[in-house]
Amino acid sequence: MSRVLLLFLNGCLVFSAKAQLYWLPFEELFDRSVMVVEGRVISQQSFWDDARQNIYTANNVEVSRVYKGLSQVAASVTVITPGGIVDDQMQLVSECVQHSIGDRGLFCLVPCLADIPVGKAWEHYGWAHGFFAYQFEANAVAHPFHASTDIAAFRKRVERLTGEAVIWKPDELSPPFAKDRMPPSISSFSPTSISAGTGSVLTINGSGFGTTPGTVRFLNSNTGSPFDVDAGDISSWSDNLIQVVVPSTLLSSSACAGTGPITVVDASNNSATSATNLEVTFGYTNFVFSGNKVGAKLVNNNSMGGMTFTFSTTLCNSSNQNAVNAVGRALREWRCVSGVNWRLSTSTTTANSPASDGINIITYDVGSPLPSGVLGVATSYYSACSHGGGFHWRVNEIDINLRQSGVTWYFCDSPTVPSGSFDFQSVVFHEFGHGHQLQHIIDNTAVMHRSIGPGQARRVLNANEESGADYVLSLPPNPCGPGPMTLLSHPACLGLTPPSACNSAGSCTAPLPVELIYFRARPTLEGVVLSWETATERENDFFTVERSADARHFEPIGRIRGAGNAAERRKYEYLDPKPLPGLNYYRLWQTDYDGTSTLLSTTYAEVDAKEIEALRVFPNPLTEDELNLVITEDIQLEGGLALLFDALGREVMRQKLSSEHLRTIHLAPYRLPAGPYVLRVFVPESLRWLGPVRLWKP
Repeated sequence: MSRVLLLFLNGCLVFSAKAQLYWLPFEELFDRSVMVVEGRVISQQSFWDDARQNIYTANNVEVSRVYKGLSQVAASVTVITPGGIVDDQMQLVSECVQHSIGDRGLFCLVPCLADIPVGKAWEHYGWAHGFFAYQFEANAVAHPFHASTDIAAFRKRVERLTGEAVIWKPDELSPPFAKDRMPPSISSFSPTSISAGTGSVLTINGSGFGTTPGTVRFLNSNTGSPFDVDAGDISSWSDNLIQVVVPSTLLSSSACAGTGPITVVDASNNSATSATNLEVTFGYTNFVFSGNKVGAKLVNNNSMGGMTFTFSTTLCNSSNQNAVNAVGRALREWRCVSGVNWRLSTSTTTANSPASDGINIITYDVGSPLPSGVLGVATSYYSACSHGGGFHWRVNEIDINLRQSGVTWYFCDSPTVPSGSFDFQSVVFHEFGHGHQLQHIIDNTAVMHRSIGPGQARRVLNANEESGADYVLSLPPNPCGPGPMTLLSHPACLGLTPPSACNSAGSCTAPLPVELIYFRARPTLEGVVLSWETATERENDFFTVERSADARHFEPIGRIRGAGNAAERRKYEYLDPKPLPGLNYYRLWQTDYDGTSTLLSTTYAEVDAKEIEALRVFPNPLTEDELNLVITEDIQLEGGLALLFDALGREVMRQKLSSEHLRTIHLAPYRLPAGPYVLRVFVPESLRWLGPVRLWKP
């Protein structure tokens, strides 16, 4: 699901990184397709569209079986895919199904509506969703969501859905190779954790590999199905040892090695699969230039050390303020985690689709609609300079195209995403990852996993993804072209200023320019403790805390003086001593010396009124050697425990509550030094804890 445009004219190349997909039902693919056929690509021809803006490829597919649309099928059908090569210009569309001659599989097709100089033509329904690749040697069906390990069983499932299966040609399942030797066996491989696309070499130990090279099979992080490496990726092959470069692309199609078992297939098609998984920590984006796999570097494109993104007017407006703020949170996270020097332009553009125009656009898909099953696309454009007899590539432009309608988006600050909604910030965060030149990985909890489901939030990089980001930014600078990117540090990474048309708070989001690190609410027996931290402050007169029972009607409950101007981090805390029963919603406002107020963030806390009043202590501060418990409920404490913790969370007192110590705890034996403490009381009859209660000893 990504768009790759390679433009060899003047050494410039345009490549679109992957998109993030969402699951489509198996039944939908066949219900909404006009034609469903099995076939094999027997020829191809690439051409410009009528407006000479994009390149397409006509794939001539020889039909072998028909499951739907029999009346419209001929011996062969023309399937159009975005991308191809015309003269000195080439466009490759990653994950939008890049066919090569000989590809076999099931094609779910709809009429092609592109303005192209071709007669009756078809295209895949849902881009990558609409093609099931057959791997006859492995008896497997590759697909991003609906892979199968049995082609025959898969065919029966399709036939049950469509109600017909007309066989035009004999079954293409190939007979097995002659087993004239012992099958291979994998005993170990090293390292067990490796990256893809970085030139890293995996060593596989075993026996029975043979002396004639076969192939090595990895799981494809774009589909979760196996793929065979290019012959050039195999560094060495002997009967008991194989060395293979772990790839993040293939010469003829898109495939990046992902976490999972590895398989050795010998020259006679005998195979052996590892008993344990290889962990692929991250993938560095590679593309093919002149038959070689190369990668690009992030450089200083804007004379300010990095790259500047521009909002489209379709996204930057008052009605989309929550979406803009979600983009800002995602961008700010990338800046502060990796140091990548990405900025926001204070102006907007009326352009609303990806194009090689020098504008790093962030837009809704108004000008370039995304198909079903695709949430967003990041398109990277590359340029090269020549030095020392070689080409050195850099990222010249990044466009991000986001789905506007067709799904229910969640834009709010809170990471608790409703079960039926897709988290907009997570999707934007994923697309920025592709702009950072990271590929998909196989880890359904990771930001760079190929898909995301409703109700899921992935807003934080894991350690492996951080390593990938660090790898890209630590690559040595190119010897020609723009200089290296100047990395951002904390707290400078937090500051972002969007255009004035979308520079304000949303209904559930804070604006971008505020350098607020966090705003949290924590219920205690004294009330709800609100805490926040700022990275920097400018002309900050005071903060205002507001509270609401319904998240709509707020009232101020406190004012806290600001630091004025501060370049260092500042922490603040405010106690709401009388919170409302149930959910309490809080907003934090900041007011400048000139009276300008800005909503910084929102948060909430759930309060159980009974727990608030259940336990009180005196004296507090601890001015005596006795601590008295006041229990407001009819609770039996005998057999319970009273625990006291210091400021570091260490237990400094454990007192069993017997008939002698039901309400009074003697502290003298514990020789407590001055400082803060936390008390918790365990109630055995109800198996619950009372507290915590914060104490102080002067």
